[in-house]
Amino acid sequence: MKRRFCKVLSSTLLIAMLTTAIPGCNSQGDKTNDTTASEKPKEMVELTVEVFDRSTPGYQADKNFQTEWIQKNFGDPNGIKLKFVPVLRSQEVDKLNVLMAANQAPDISFTYNESLMYNYIKNGGLTDLGPILDEHGKNLKAYLGETLLSYGNWGGVQYAIPAKRVLEACFGTFIRKDWLDKLNLPVPQTTDEFYNALKAFKEKDPGNLGDKVIPFTLTVDPNNINWTSHTLLESFKKPISEEDRYCLRNWVVPGFKEGMRFMNKLYNEGLINQQFVLDKDGKQYEKDVAQGKVGAFIQSFDFPYRITPGLATELKKNVPDSEIIPIDPFKNEEGKNVKMKYNPNGLFIIVPKSSKRAVEAIKYLDWMSKPEVLKFLQNGNMGEHYTDEQDGIPMNVISNDKLPDDKKANYVDLSIIVNGKEFGSLDKNIKAASFGYPGFEDKFTEAYKMALKDAGYMPRFDRVIESEAKYAKALTDKEVQIFVKSITCKPEDFDKTYDSLVEDYMKSGGKEIEDEKRRAYRAMMKK
Repeated sequence: MKRRFCKVLSSTLLIAMLTTAIPGCNSQGDKTNDTTASEKPKEMVELTVEVFDRSTPGYQADKNFQTEWIQKNFGDPNGIKLKFVPVLRSQEVDKLNVLMAANQAPDISFTYNESLMYNYIKNGGLTDLGPILDEHGKNLKAYLGETLLSYGNWGGVQYAIPAKRVLEACFGTFIRKDWLDKLNLPVPQTTDEFYNALKAFKEKDPGNLGDKVIPFTLTVDPNNINWTSHTLLESFKKPISEEDRYCLRNWVVPGFKEGMRFMNKLYNEGLINQQFVLDKDGKQYEKDVAQGKVGAFIQSFDFPYRITPGLATELKKNVPDSEIIPIDPFKNEEGKNVKMKYNPNGLFIIVPKSSKRAVEAIKYLDWMSKPEVLKFLQNGNMGEHYTDEQDGIPMNVISNDKLPDDKKANYVDLSIIVNGKEFGSLDKNIKAASFGYPGFEDKFTEAYKMALKDAGYMPRFDRVIESEAKYAKALTDKEVQIFVKSITCKPEDFDKTYDSLVEDYMKSGGKEIEDEKRRAYRAMMKK
Protein backbone atom coordinates (compact mmCIF):
# COMPACT_ATOMS: atom_id res chain seq x y z
CA MET A 1 0.00 0.00 0.00
CA LYS A 2 2.80 2.42 0.95
CA ARG A 3 4.81 1.64 -2.21
CA ARG A 4 1.74 2.30 -4.44
CA PHE A 5 1.11 5.55 -2.60
CA CYS A 6 4.69 6.72 -3.14
CA LYS A 7 4.53 6.01 -6.87
CA VAL A 8 1.50 8.16 -7.59
CA LEU A 9 2.84 11.22 -5.83
CA SER A 10 4.61 13.47 -8.27
CA SER A 11 5.37 16.49 -6.16
CA THR A 12 8.96 16.57 -5.07
CA LEU A 13 7.97 18.46 -1.96
CA LEU A 14 5.34 15.91 -1.04
CA ILE A 15 7.74 13.04 -1.65
CA ALA A 16 10.30 14.67 0.61
CA MET A 17 7.69 15.25 3.27
CA LEU A 18 6.23 11.79 3.04
CA THR A 19 9.56 9.98 3.01
CA THR A 20 10.30 11.68 6.27
CA ALA A 21 6.97 10.69 7.77
CA ILE A 22 6.50 7.24 6.24
CA PRO A 23 9.13 4.57 7.06
CA GLY A 24 8.48 2.62 3.87
CA CYS A 25 9.74 5.50 1.81
CA ASN A 26 13.04 5.99 3.69
CA SER A 27 15.94 5.18 1.38
CA GLN A 28 17.88 3.74 4.36
CA GLY A 29 15.23 1.08 4.99
CA ASP A 30 16.14 -1.17 7.95
CA LYS A 31 19.53 0.53 8.28
CA THR A 32 18.04 3.40 10.20
CA ASN A 33 20.28 4.34 13.17
CA ASP A 34 19.02 3.40 16.61
CA THR A 35 19.82 6.88 17.88
CA THR A 36 17.43 9.62 16.64
CA ALA A 37 18.34 13.25 16.30
CA SER A 38 16.58 14.04 19.56
CA GLU A 39 18.52 11.39 21.50
CA LYS A 40 21.87 12.15 23.10
CA PRO A 41 24.66 9.66 22.49
CA LYS A 42 25.32 7.47 25.49
CA GLU A 43 28.21 8.54 27.67
CA MET A 44 31.12 6.13 27.86
CA VAL A 45 31.48 4.33 31.16
CA GLU A 46 34.91 3.90 32.75
CA LEU A 47 36.41 0.47 33.37
CA THR A 48 39.56 0.46 35.51
CA VAL A 49 42.05 -2.37 34.99
CA GLU A 50 45.09 -3.24 37.08
CA VAL A 51 48.37 -3.70 35.24
CA PHE A 52 51.80 -4.50 36.65
CA ASP A 53 54.52 -1.92 36.33
CA ARG A 54 57.82 -3.80 35.98
CA SER A 55 59.90 -0.62 35.76
CA THR A 56 60.87 -1.16 32.12
CA PRO A 57 62.88 1.89 31.01
CA GLY A 58 60.96 4.10 28.60
CA TYR A 59 57.73 2.09 28.95
CA GLN A 60 54.47 3.44 30.34
CA ALA A 61 52.46 0.58 31.78
CA ASP A 62 49.19 2.53 31.62
CA LYS A 63 49.57 4.19 28.21
CA ASN A 64 51.21 2.42 25.27
CA PHE A 65 50.39 1.05 21.84
CA GLN A 66 48.77 -2.05 23.37
CA THR A 67 46.42 -0.13 25.67
CA GLU A 68 45.52 2.17 22.76
CA TRP A 69 44.76 -0.88 20.61
CA ILE A 70 42.53 -2.28 23.37
CA GLN A 71 40.66 1.01 23.59
CA LYS A 72 40.12 1.17 19.82
CA ASN A 73 39.10 -2.45 19.36
CA PHE A 74 37.15 -3.12 22.53
CA GLY A 75 36.50 0.08 24.41
CA ASP A 76 35.19 2.35 21.67
CA PRO A 77 32.78 -0.18 20.08
CA ASN A 78 31.31 -1.00 23.50
CA GLY A 79 31.05 2.49 24.96
CA ILE A 80 33.75 1.79 27.53
CA LYS A 81 36.69 4.00 28.44
CA LEU A 82 39.47 1.81 29.79
CA LYS A 83 41.77 3.22 32.44
CA PHE A 84 44.80 1.11 33.29
CA VAL A 85 46.06 1.41 36.86
CA PRO A 86 49.77 0.59 37.24
CA VAL A 87 50.94 -1.29 40.33
CA LEU A 88 54.61 -1.99 40.96
CA ARG A 89 55.12 -5.76 40.72
CA SER A 90 57.17 -5.79 43.90
CA GLN A 91 54.36 -4.01 45.79
CA GLU A 92 51.49 -6.08 44.43
CA VAL A 93 50.11 -7.39 47.73
CA ASP A 94 50.51 -4.27 49.84
CA LYS A 95 49.13 -1.97 47.16
CA LEU A 96 46.09 -4.12 46.46
CA ASN A 97 45.33 -4.43 50.16
CA VAL A 98 45.37 -0.64 50.51
CA LEU A 99 43.14 -0.14 47.48
CA MET A 100 40.68 -2.83 48.59
CA ALA A 101 40.46 -1.40 52.10
CA ALA A 102 39.69 2.05 50.67
CA ASN A 103 37.14 0.66 48.14
CA GLN A 104 39.35 2.06 45.38
CA ALA A 105 40.65 -1.14 43.80
CA PRO A 106 40.38 -1.32 39.99
CA ASP A 107 37.26 -2.93 38.57
CA ILE A 108 39.52 -5.67 37.27
CA SER A 109 42.18 -6.54 39.82
CA PHE A 110 44.31 -9.62 40.18
CA THR A 111 46.71 -11.40 42.49
CA TYR A 112 48.82 -14.53 42.63
CA ASN A 113 48.33 -14.74 46.39
CA GLU A 114 45.70 -17.23 47.55
CA SER A 115 45.84 -15.98 51.14
CA LEU A 116 44.65 -12.62 49.86
CA MET A 117 41.73 -14.35 48.21
CA TYR A 118 40.77 -15.97 51.50
CA ASN A 119 40.88 -12.60 53.22
CA TYR A 120 38.83 -10.79 50.59
CA ILE A 121 36.22 -13.57 50.54
CA LYS A 122 35.98 -13.63 54.32
CA ASN A 123 35.46 -9.86 54.42
CA GLY A 124 32.81 -9.93 51.70
CA GLY A 125 34.98 -7.88 49.39
CA LEU A 126 34.46 -9.76 46.11
CA THR A 127 31.70 -9.96 43.50
CA ASP A 128 30.07 -13.32 42.73
CA LEU A 129 30.97 -13.61 39.05
CA GLY A 130 29.07 -16.85 38.33
CA PRO A 131 25.77 -15.41 36.98
CA ILE A 132 27.56 -12.66 35.03
CA LEU A 133 29.95 -15.21 33.56
CA ASP A 134 27.01 -17.37 32.44
CA GLU A 135 25.35 -14.42 30.68
CA HIS A 136 28.27 -12.45 29.27
CA GLY A 137 31.26 -14.79 29.29
CA LYS A 138 30.38 -17.79 27.15
CA ASN A 139 33.58 -17.55 25.08
CA LEU A 140 35.63 -17.09 28.22
CA LYS A 141 34.05 -20.14 29.87
CA ALA A 142 34.74 -22.26 26.81
CA TYR A 143 38.34 -21.04 26.69
CA LEU A 144 39.10 -21.75 30.35
CA GLY A 145 37.04 -24.90 30.89
CA GLU A 146 35.31 -26.18 34.03
CA THR A 147 38.39 -27.66 35.71
CA LEU A 148 40.34 -24.44 35.57
CA LEU A 149 37.35 -22.31 36.56
CA SER A 150 36.99 -24.44 39.70
CA TYR A 151 40.24 -22.89 40.98
CA GLY A 152 38.33 -19.62 41.33
CA ASN A 153 35.38 -21.22 43.11
CA TRP A 154 35.12 -21.48 46.88
CA GLY A 155 32.07 -22.91 48.60
CA GLY A 156 30.17 -22.97 45.32
CA VAL A 157 30.72 -19.27 44.56
CA GLN A 158 32.80 -18.04 41.58
CA TYR A 159 34.83 -15.36 43.32
CA ALA A 160 37.61 -15.22 40.73
CA ILE A 161 38.44 -15.93 37.11
CA PRO A 162 41.60 -18.04 37.15
CA ALA A 163 44.07 -17.34 34.38
CA LYS A 164 45.16 -20.32 32.32
CA ARG A 165 48.76 -21.26 33.03
CA VAL A 166 50.35 -22.45 29.82
CA LEU A 167 53.64 -23.67 31.30
CA GLU A 168 53.64 -25.13 34.82
CA ALA A 169 57.40 -25.09 35.47
CA CYS A 170 58.32 -22.88 38.39
CA PHE A 171 61.78 -23.06 40.04
CA GLY A 172 65.29 -23.31 38.71
CA THR A 173 68.81 -23.38 40.14
CA PHE A 174 71.58 -21.66 38.18
CA ILE A 175 75.37 -21.55 38.28
CA ARG A 176 78.22 -19.81 36.48
CA LYS A 177 79.55 -22.49 34.12
CA ASP A 178 82.54 -20.33 33.16
CA TRP A 179 83.60 -20.23 36.85
CA LEU A 180 83.33 -24.01 37.10
CA ASP A 181 85.43 -24.42 33.97
CA LYS A 182 88.16 -22.07 35.23
CA LEU A 183 88.43 -24.17 38.40
CA ASN A 184 88.10 -27.53 36.60
CA LEU A 185 85.02 -28.33 38.66
CA PRO A 186 82.18 -30.58 37.47
CA VAL A 187 78.63 -29.32 37.14
CA PRO A 188 77.18 -30.06 40.61
CA GLN A 189 74.98 -33.15 40.76
CA THR A 190 74.53 -33.27 44.55
CA THR A 191 74.18 -30.85 47.45
CA ASP A 192 77.75 -31.63 48.55
CA GLU A 193 79.10 -30.83 45.09
CA PHE A 194 77.09 -27.60 45.10
CA TYR A 195 78.60 -26.67 48.47
CA ASN A 196 82.12 -27.47 47.23
CA ALA A 197 81.59 -25.25 44.20
CA LEU A 198 80.50 -22.34 46.42
CA LYS A 199 83.58 -22.83 48.64
CA ALA A 200 85.82 -22.81 45.58
CA PHE A 201 84.15 -19.67 44.21
CA LYS A 202 84.96 -17.84 47.44
CA GLU A 203 88.42 -19.18 48.06
CA LYS A 204 89.78 -19.27 44.51
CA ASP A 205 87.83 -16.29 43.12
CA PRO A 206 87.56 -17.25 39.43
CA GLY A 207 85.93 -13.88 38.66
CA ASN A 208 88.81 -11.87 40.16
CA LEU A 209 86.38 -9.99 42.36
CA GLY A 210 88.19 -10.07 45.68
CA ASP A 211 85.88 -9.40 48.62
CA LYS A 212 83.00 -8.56 46.22
CA VAL A 213 82.45 -12.19 45.18
CA ILE A 214 79.05 -13.64 46.14
CA PRO A 215 79.07 -17.43 45.82
CA PHE A 216 75.30 -17.73 46.44
CA THR A 217 72.71 -14.97 46.73
CA LEU A 218 69.26 -14.54 48.29
CA THR A 219 66.51 -11.96 48.69
CA VAL A 220 64.02 -11.31 51.46
CA ASP A 221 60.75 -10.87 49.61
CA PRO A 222 58.11 -10.89 52.38
CA ASN A 223 55.48 -12.18 49.95
CA ASN A 224 57.63 -15.10 48.80
CA ILE A 225 60.05 -15.64 51.65
CA ASN A 226 61.53 -18.97 50.49
CA TRP A 227 61.51 -18.14 46.77
CA THR A 228 65.28 -17.81 46.31
CA SER A 229 66.06 -20.93 48.35
CA HIS A 230 63.13 -23.19 47.41
CA THR A 231 64.79 -26.10 45.60
CA LEU A 232 67.52 -26.34 48.24
CA LEU A 233 65.17 -26.32 51.23
CA GLU A 234 62.69 -28.73 49.65
CA SER A 235 65.41 -31.37 49.33
CA PHE A 236 65.83 -31.50 53.12
CA LYS A 237 62.18 -32.35 53.81
CA LYS A 238 61.36 -35.87 54.96
CA PRO A 239 58.61 -37.88 53.21
CA ILE A 240 55.25 -37.12 54.83
CA SER A 241 51.61 -38.18 54.41
CA GLU A 242 49.31 -36.43 51.96
CA GLU A 243 47.35 -34.95 54.84
CA ASP A 244 50.51 -33.49 56.38
CA ARG A 245 51.53 -32.15 52.97
CA TYR A 246 48.23 -30.26 52.82
CA CYS A 247 48.25 -29.05 56.40
CA LEU A 248 51.74 -28.52 57.84
CA ARG A 249 53.54 -25.18 57.67
CA ASN A 250 57.00 -25.45 56.12
CA TRP A 251 58.71 -24.55 59.39
CA VAL A 252 57.44 -27.69 61.15
CA VAL A 253 57.77 -30.17 58.28
CA PRO A 254 60.32 -32.81 59.38
CA GLY A 255 63.70 -32.02 57.84
CA PHE A 256 63.02 -28.39 56.97
CA LYS A 257 64.92 -27.19 60.04
CA GLU A 258 68.01 -29.01 58.80
CA GLY A 259 67.71 -27.19 55.51
CA MET A 260 67.70 -23.91 57.39
CA ARG A 261 70.69 -25.08 59.41
CA PHE A 262 72.54 -25.67 56.11
CA MET A 263 71.64 -22.13 55.02
CA ASN A 264 73.02 -20.87 58.34
CA LYS A 265 76.27 -22.72 57.61
CA LEU A 266 76.54 -21.14 54.16
CA TYR A 267 75.98 -17.68 55.59
CA ASN A 268 78.49 -18.03 58.40
CA GLU A 269 81.12 -19.30 55.99
CA GLY A 270 80.62 -16.23 53.82
CA LEU A 271 79.06 -18.20 50.96
CA ILE A 272 75.75 -16.28 51.03
CA ASN A 273 75.46 -12.58 50.25
CA GLN A 274 76.10 -10.96 53.64
CA GLN A 275 73.72 -8.08 52.81
CA PHE A 276 70.78 -10.16 51.59
CA VAL A 277 68.57 -9.00 54.49
CA LEU A 278 68.46 -5.51 52.95
CA ASP A 279 67.18 -6.71 49.56
CA LYS A 280 63.39 -6.91 49.78
CA ASP A 281 62.51 -6.22 46.16
CA GLY A 282 65.28 -8.20 44.42
CA LYS A 283 66.81 -5.17 42.68
CA GLN A 284 70.22 -5.59 44.29
CA TYR A 285 70.03 -9.31 43.58
CA GLU A 286 69.52 -8.56 39.88
CA LYS A 287 72.36 -6.02 39.80
CA ASP A 288 74.78 -8.43 41.44
CA VAL A 289 74.00 -11.20 38.95
CA ALA A 290 74.19 -8.86 35.95
CA GLN A 291 77.50 -7.38 37.12
CA GLY A 292 79.08 -10.83 37.37
CA LYS A 293 79.44 -10.99 41.16
CA VAL A 294 77.25 -14.07 41.76
CA GLY A 295 78.25 -17.70 41.35
CA ALA A 296 74.89 -19.43 41.90
CA PHE A 297 71.27 -18.55 42.61
CA ILE A 298 67.73 -19.96 42.75
CA GLN A 299 64.84 -18.24 40.99
CA SER A 300 62.01 -18.73 38.52
CA PHE A 301 63.18 -21.32 36.00
CA ASP A 302 63.45 -18.76 33.18
CA PHE A 303 64.55 -15.75 35.19
CA PRO A 304 68.11 -15.15 33.96
CA TYR A 305 67.15 -15.61 30.30
CA ARG A 306 64.21 -13.19 30.23
CA ILE A 307 64.36 -10.12 28.02
CA THR A 308 63.35 -8.10 31.09
CA PRO A 309 65.36 -7.65 33.28
CA GLY A 310 67.78 -9.34 30.86
CA LEU A 311 70.28 -10.64 33.42
CA ALA A 312 72.11 -13.09 31.16
CA THR A 313 72.29 -10.50 28.38
CA GLU A 314 73.62 -7.82 30.70
CA LEU A 315 76.07 -10.28 32.19
CA LYS A 316 77.39 -11.06 28.70
CA LYS A 317 77.97 -7.35 28.13
CA ASN A 318 79.87 -7.03 31.40
CA VAL A 319 81.67 -10.38 31.27
CA PRO A 320 81.81 -11.59 27.63
CA ASP A 321 82.96 -15.15 28.42
CA SER A 322 80.29 -15.69 31.09
CA GLU A 323 77.73 -18.49 30.92
CA ILE A 324 74.78 -19.17 33.22
CA ILE A 325 73.45 -22.74 33.07
CA PRO A 326 70.53 -24.46 34.84
CA ILE A 327 71.38 -27.27 37.27
CA ASP A 328 69.31 -29.60 39.44
CA PRO A 329 71.60 -30.91 42.19
CA PHE A 330 69.36 -31.09 45.25
CA LYS A 331 67.97 -34.55 45.99
CA ASN A 332 65.94 -35.66 48.98
CA GLU A 333 66.56 -38.88 50.88
CA GLU A 334 64.53 -40.78 48.26
CA GLY A 335 66.82 -39.50 45.49
CA LYS A 336 64.20 -37.18 44.00
CA ASN A 337 64.73 -33.58 42.89
CA VAL A 338 61.54 -32.45 44.60
CA LYS A 339 60.20 -29.00 43.93
CA MET A 340 56.94 -27.17 43.42
CA LYS A 341 55.33 -26.58 40.06
CA TYR A 342 52.56 -24.15 39.36
CA ASN A 343 48.95 -25.21 39.65
CA PRO A 344 46.95 -24.94 36.39
CA ASN A 345 45.76 -21.46 37.34
CA GLY A 346 48.09 -18.57 36.69
CA LEU A 347 46.54 -15.88 38.84
CA PHE A 348 43.17 -14.87 40.30
CA ILE A 349 41.25 -12.14 38.44
CA ILE A 350 38.72 -10.47 40.72
CA VAL A 351 36.06 -7.78 40.64
CA PRO A 352 35.80 -5.95 43.98
CA LYS A 353 32.35 -5.75 45.56
CA SER A 354 32.70 -1.96 45.39
CA SER A 355 32.86 -2.05 41.59
CA LYS A 356 29.82 -1.13 39.49
CA ARG A 357 31.40 -2.53 36.32
CA ALA A 358 31.28 -6.30 36.82
CA VAL A 359 29.36 -6.81 33.57
CA GLU A 360 31.83 -4.69 31.60
CA ALA A 361 34.70 -6.52 33.27
CA ILE A 362 33.45 -9.93 32.14
CA LYS A 363 32.72 -8.60 28.65
CA TYR A 364 36.32 -7.39 28.47
CA LEU A 365 37.74 -10.74 29.57
CA ASP A 366 35.38 -12.54 27.19
CA TRP A 367 36.62 -10.40 24.29
CA MET A 368 40.20 -11.11 25.34
CA SER A 369 39.62 -14.86 24.92
CA LYS A 370 39.39 -14.48 21.12
CA PRO A 371 42.49 -16.02 19.45
CA GLU A 372 43.23 -12.92 17.37
CA VAL A 373 43.10 -10.68 20.45
CA LEU A 374 45.39 -12.90 22.48
CA LYS A 375 47.84 -13.20 19.61
CA PHE A 376 48.19 -9.43 19.33
CA LEU A 377 48.43 -8.79 23.07
CA GLN A 378 51.02 -11.52 23.50
CA ASN A 379 53.11 -10.88 20.41
CA GLY A 380 52.49 -7.46 18.91
CA ASN A 381 52.79 -6.89 15.16
CA MET A 382 54.92 -8.80 12.69
CA GLY A 383 57.64 -6.56 11.35
CA GLU A 384 57.59 -4.38 14.45
CA HIS A 385 57.90 -6.81 17.36
CA TYR A 386 58.95 -10.00 15.60
CA THR A 387 60.29 -10.65 12.13
CA ASP A 388 58.60 -13.84 10.97
CA GLU A 389 56.54 -16.88 11.95
CA GLN A 390 57.05 -20.64 12.08
CA ASP A 391 53.93 -22.83 12.26
CA GLY A 392 51.99 -19.73 13.29
CA ILE A 393 54.44 -19.01 16.10
CA PRO A 394 56.09 -15.56 16.08
CA MET A 395 59.87 -15.82 15.76
CA ASN A 396 62.83 -13.52 16.26
CA VAL A 397 61.13 -11.46 18.92
CA ILE A 398 62.65 -8.00 19.19
CA SER A 399 63.52 -7.14 22.79
CA ASN A 400 62.23 -3.98 24.45
CA ASP A 401 65.71 -2.53 24.76
CA LYS A 402 65.95 -2.52 20.96
CA LEU A 403 62.54 -0.95 20.37
CA PRO A 404 61.60 2.74 20.44
CA ASP A 405 59.61 3.75 23.51
CA ASP A 406 56.32 3.94 21.60
CA LYS A 407 56.72 0.31 20.51
CA LYS A 408 57.80 -1.19 23.84
CA ALA A 409 55.38 -3.88 25.00
CA ASN A 410 54.17 -5.80 28.01
CA TYR A 411 53.41 -9.31 26.77
CA VAL A 412 52.67 -10.70 30.23
CA ASP A 413 50.32 -8.48 32.16
CA LEU A 414 47.77 -7.24 29.62
CA SER A 415 46.65 -10.67 28.37
CA ILE A 416 45.64 -11.55 31.91
CA ILE A 417 43.37 -14.53 31.17
CA VAL A 418 46.39 -16.59 30.22
CA ASN A 419 49.81 -16.86 31.81
CA GLY A 420 52.24 -17.62 29.00
CA LYS A 421 51.92 -17.76 25.23
CA GLU A 422 49.47 -20.35 23.99
CA PHE A 423 49.38 -21.97 20.55
CA GLY A 424 47.27 -25.08 21.05
CA SER A 425 49.72 -27.78 22.19
CA LEU A 426 52.36 -28.15 24.90
CA ASP A 427 55.19 -28.71 22.42
CA LYS A 428 54.22 -25.61 20.44
CA ASN A 429 53.81 -23.63 23.65
CA ILE A 430 57.30 -24.56 24.85
CA LYS A 431 58.73 -23.76 21.43
CA ALA A 432 56.85 -20.48 21.30
CA ALA A 433 58.00 -19.59 24.78
CA SER A 434 61.63 -20.30 23.88
CA PHE A 435 61.43 -17.81 21.00
CA GLY A 436 60.86 -15.13 23.61
CA TYR A 437 64.38 -15.67 24.94
CA PRO A 438 66.53 -14.77 21.93
CA GLY A 439 69.99 -16.25 22.20
CA PHE A 440 68.98 -18.49 25.08
CA GLU A 441 66.34 -20.72 23.46
CA ASP A 442 68.15 -23.98 24.26
CA LYS A 443 68.94 -22.95 27.83
CA PHE A 444 65.28 -21.98 28.37
CA THR A 445 64.09 -25.39 27.16
CA GLU A 446 66.66 -27.20 29.30
CA ALA A 447 65.69 -25.17 32.38
CA TYR A 448 62.00 -25.84 31.73
CA LYS A 449 62.48 -29.61 31.65
CA MET A 450 64.59 -29.54 34.81
CA ALA A 451 61.96 -27.47 36.60
CA LEU A 452 59.30 -30.13 35.98
CA LYS A 453 61.41 -33.11 37.08
CA ASP A 454 59.87 -34.61 40.26
CA ALA A 455 57.74 -31.46 40.64
CA GLY A 456 54.31 -31.50 42.28
CA TYR A 457 51.31 -29.21 42.56
CA MET A 458 50.69 -27.10 45.62
CA PRO A 459 47.79 -28.39 47.73
CA ARG A 460 44.49 -26.58 47.22
CA PHE A 461 41.35 -26.51 49.32
CA ASP A 462 37.92 -26.05 47.78
CA ARG A 463 36.82 -23.89 50.68
CA VAL A 464 38.13 -20.82 52.41
CA ILE A 465 40.61 -21.39 55.23
CA GLU A 466 39.44 -18.53 57.43
CA SER A 467 42.35 -18.64 59.84
CA GLU A 468 44.75 -18.26 56.90
CA ALA A 469 43.09 -14.97 56.08
CA LYS A 470 42.92 -13.97 59.75
CA TYR A 471 46.63 -14.40 60.42
CA ALA A 472 48.14 -13.83 56.95
CA LYS A 473 49.78 -10.45 57.63
CA ALA A 474 51.04 -11.24 61.11
CA LEU A 475 52.49 -14.59 60.06
CA THR A 476 54.13 -13.12 56.97
CA ASP A 477 56.09 -10.80 59.23
CA LYS A 478 57.03 -13.70 61.51
CA GLU A 479 58.16 -15.80 58.53
CA VAL A 480 60.56 -13.04 57.58
CA GLN A 481 61.94 -13.10 61.12
CA ILE A 482 62.39 -16.88 61.12
CA PHE A 483 64.11 -16.82 57.76
CA VAL A 484 66.47 -13.93 58.45
CA LYS A 485 67.37 -14.62 62.07
CA SER A 486 67.84 -18.37 61.58
CA ILE A 487 70.22 -17.83 58.68
CA THR A 488 72.22 -14.98 60.19
CA CYS A 489 72.57 -16.11 63.81
CA LYS A 490 75.75 -17.75 65.10
CA PRO A 491 75.86 -21.53 64.48
CA GLU A 492 75.86 -22.25 68.22
CA ASP A 493 72.65 -20.20 68.59
CA PHE A 494 70.82 -21.79 65.68
CA ASP A 495 68.67 -24.34 67.54
CA LYS A 496 67.59 -21.88 70.22
CA THR A 497 66.82 -19.18 67.63
CA TYR A 498 64.93 -21.39 65.22
CA ASP A 499 62.91 -23.27 67.83
CA SER A 500 61.83 -20.17 69.73
CA LEU A 501 60.79 -18.32 66.57
CA VAL A 502 58.83 -21.27 65.20
CA GLU A 503 57.13 -21.81 68.57
CA ASP A 504 56.03 -18.17 68.58
CA TYR A 505 54.86 -18.52 64.96
CA MET A 506 52.70 -21.53 65.75
CA LYS A 507 51.22 -19.89 68.86
CA SER A 508 50.44 -16.75 66.82
CA GLY A 509 48.12 -18.52 64.39
CA GLY A 510 50.20 -21.21 62.69
CA LYS A 511 48.71 -24.02 64.80
CA GLU A 512 45.17 -22.72 64.31
CA ILE A 513 45.69 -22.74 60.53
CA GLU A 514 47.06 -26.27 60.65
CA ASP A 515 44.06 -27.51 62.69
CA GLU A 516 41.54 -25.83 60.36
CA LYS A 517 43.28 -27.29 57.32
CA ARG A 518 43.10 -30.79 58.82
CA ARG A 519 39.36 -30.42 59.30
CA ALA A 520 38.98 -29.11 55.74
CA TYR A 521 41.16 -31.88 54.31
CA ARG A 522 39.16 -34.64 56.04
CA ALA A 523 35.92 -33.06 54.88
CA MET A 524 37.22 -33.00 51.29
CA MET A 525 38.20 -36.65 51.48
CA LYS A 526 34.65 -37.58 52.49
CA LYS A 527 33.14 -35.98 49.36
